[in-house]
Amino acid sequence: MRHEIFLKNRTAVYITGIMLCLLVVFTAAGCGKADTASQNPPADGSGDNVQSDLTGQDPLGDQEEDISAQALSKTGLADSLDDAVIVKVDEENGRMLFYSRNAEKTYFLSYDSATTIRDTYDRELVAGELKPGDIVKTAFLKDKHMARGIWLEPDMVRNDNVGSYDLHINASTMETGGRQYAIVKNCPVISRGKILALSDINESDTISFTGKDKDILAIVITKGHGYVRLEGGDAFEGGFLEFRQDLIMKVEKDGLYVVPEGSYQMLISKGNDSGIKEIEVKPDEEVTVDVSDIITDADRTGQIVFTITPPGAKLLIDENETDYSSAVELPYGIHQIVVSEEGYKSITQYIKVGEPMANLSIELQKGEEETTQVNEADNAADTVSGNSPAVVSAQTDGQHRVYIDGPAQAELYVDGAYIGVVPTSFIKTSGKHTISLRRDGFVSRSYTLDIDNGDNDNHYSFSSLKTSTAAADTDLSTSALTSLVTDALSGLSN
Repeated sequence: MRHEIFLKNRTAVYITGIMLCLLVVFTAAGCGKADTASQNPPADGSGDNVQSDLTGQDPLGDQEEDISAQALSKTGLADSLDDAVIVKVDEENGRMLFYSRNAEKTYFLSYDSATTIRDTYDRELVAGELKPGDIVKTAFLKDKHMARGIWLEPDMVRNDNVGSYDLHINASTMETGGRQYAIVKNCPVISRGKILALSDINESDTISFTGKDKDILAIVITKGHGYVRLEGGDAFEGGFLEFRQDLIMKVEKDGLYVVPEGSYQMLISKGNDSGIKEIEVKPDEEVTVDVSDIITDADRTGQIVFTITPPGAKLLIDENETDYSSAVELPYGIHQIVVSEEGYKSITQYIKVGEPMANLSIELQKGEEETTQVNEADNAADTVSGNSPAVVSAQTDGQHRVYIDGPAQAELYVDGAYIGVVPTSFIKTSGKHTISLRRDGFVSRSYTLDIDNGDNDNHYSFSSLKTSTAAADTDLSTSALTSLVTDALSGLSN
């Protein structure tokens, strides 16, 4: 092995030779243990949660924790060092995918039984004990993509399975457990071997994060979200979907609902009508739930026998003129009726059909034309009087809008409600909103927008949706990893 990069003179050669001999003896003593452990990793894949931070930009700086890495590099067994975050560990193929905190790029390294892997207390580990989101220092041969040493950084704290948090994307902060954290600029968001943006996190996701003090250096989405679409749910519009007690959503027309991955007994309800569907939500996938077989008021009808005085008066039901010479069949629910005749006072009435058969008698009074409210029925026909329910609008001046400019042709949903096809816009209301983009043949994506309350319009454009085949999980085979490593190591120290 060539040592020109490290050696200055013959004395240095002599010292380096001694160090190499010592390292070989040390490695040989530990090989058997490492090899045996790698074949029997812990069943739960767990390791120590205490890790650390290196803030210096020079990985060969005079820091005590770097002594092992420097020694390994100077022996000639490695020619590059990096401060990195583990993205994925592929034990089957003996490879790991890393995110360089300095270069802000991904790269892979192979490892074998000769690779030194140690925790913050210098204890030997096996690859299976490392987790996505771990902060490490790597020493490796750049041309061969071979790891020679991987060390967990000291002073790092890992918080696992965090399900309750408040993420502020614009401010790059997060609150959880009564503490506020700052998210560093180059913090990677890791999900199933891929690097995402901070806005890709939906607050229904379960996350883990690694950091030092109150700084977050890496976030891992450990439990993501998928999408639920209803089929045959028109009768439930304005009702509710309940996936669990703390996850209830309003049923919107043509809605698309962001739901954490998992199995659910989905309850759909409106008024006295309800039904349960067993569903499974998978990350980034859409599941269509057919609720057309759930019996609702809209599926049932009742017959109303009208007796109207004077005979021959005109009857409008839901603004449609109706022949009432025989029983009138109406769907269960509320209907508006208007009875009028020249020389008589008109009557407007709201009735609720809720029984198979009912009788309703209406008598007009002579006089000037006017509208009155009447509540009169017998047998089993309930009636409801008064005006229609008021429509409550969001508190907004309505003068400013949020424009979604891309990706073109994607369907846009805001908080589950269908808005239109991109490019499109919606009325601006400040606060957090879930933006979902969907297109047939593509993988749906969701983003969290923290919309300001400024006196202005907002414009957003998101990256193109990927086809189902293109969006498959990153394959850690040689060919796939080779595409990831292109120019990825150019910013690393030698």
